[in-house]
Amino acid sequence: MLFKDDFKRYKYLVTLHTICSVAFIVRFIVLCTDLSAASSNSIAYAVIILLLELGSSFITFTANILYIFLRYFGPILFESDREKFGCCSQTFAWRVSTLTCFRCECYREHPQLVLITRFGVLLLFEVMRFIAFALACVCANRYGPIGLGYSILAGFSLVPAIFLLVVEYLHHHRLWFHYRPDSASENNITYAERHIRFLPITMTNDQQTSHWQDSRCDEGENCLSRNLYHVIMYHSGNTRYPPEQTLDNQIVIGFHQTSHAAAYSIAQSELRPSSTGWIGPGIYFATSLNHTEFKANQFGAYICAKVDLGKTKRITNPKDWSSGDQCDTVYYEHPHGADEFCVHNQNQIRSWIIVIDQDPNVRFLQEKNNKPLPSGNYVEDRLEDTVYRGCQF
Repeated sequence: MLFKDDFKRYKYLVTLHTICSVAFIVRFIVLCTDLSAASSNSIAYAVIILLLELGSSFITFTANILYIFLRYFGPILFESDREKFGCCSQTFAWRVSTLTCFRCECYREHPQLVLITRFGVLLLFEVMRFIAFALACVCANRYGPIGLGYSILAGFSLVPAIFLLVVEYLHHHRLWFHYRPDSASENNITYAERHIRFLPITMTNDQQTSHWQDSRCDEGENCLSRNLYHVIMYHSGNTRYPPEQTLDNQIVIGFHQTSHAAAYSIAQSELRPSSTGWIGPGIYFATSLNHTEFKANQFGAYICAKVDLGKTKRITNPKDWSSGDQCDTVYYEHPHGADEFCVHNQNQIRSWIIVIDQDPNVRFLQEKNNKPLPSGNYVEDRLEDTVYRGCQF
């Protein structure tokens, strides 16, 4: 993929935005000079062009200045992501600076659309600049030399602007569609149909908020969403997803932690049932992300899955299950709330997202006999989440 290196692509973005900002300042000066010299029968064209520039380039320019300010001085002004400076919170300031302040209700279920909003806004602004350029070309003869100069500047300015849109799109595509931590090469890998994608652990709720274990979702524990993106990115790791007491065929969210290598193998094939287990053979899940830490035998990758429980047998003691039970799932109601369940058939797992710890404790993994990839690394393709600051939610 072009510009797969996140820092390299980020440098291209900074360079292109700087070029476009300088070009806007020059065009703005030329337009203001033209307005002061324009005759009464041509001033309307210059005013329209100026309004188009202010409605596109000036907004982008202001947002970029705010982005730089927040990146370097934001931690000084805001102690946390919910801290306010005056009447403005840090979260809202980041949304304005990244042009993602237009939020729809659908973003709760599809947070990957946030970066599409940014790309769409930038595309709209480029269309407005092109209209201003076309209008200037049509009426350049009424301007005199200054108006003609603006037309030439606007024409040349479109070139870096087009490159900027391409890089911005690649920025979005890399995060949501091309993060493959199991392969640093460009070799094609076929993933299982039920594998949605990989995400770095830094994109989970607890990694993004200064209020640890405090869900960003306003519904909190009462949230009914079972969308995997929403669960991972808007709910704390201690949020539990137990099923209702009496219903069968429920769709729940289950969490399973395993090694990097095993997770990559699962992504390319399927989750396989174990032949043994303390509540029977099958595939084991915890009801919250945090509870996988003391249930797992291997560590480093989290499988967040949408699971159909089918016919469920509930037990309060591991000795209560029997291999002769006619059920699809054995659900163990733990006395301390650390429930877990075992599904017997891999087809009960509808879909999953694999969350990767990009900075694993190698010494700990070696002690637990977690094998690395053939390359010797646990993560071959690292995604630098810092270059997406402010655009993830």
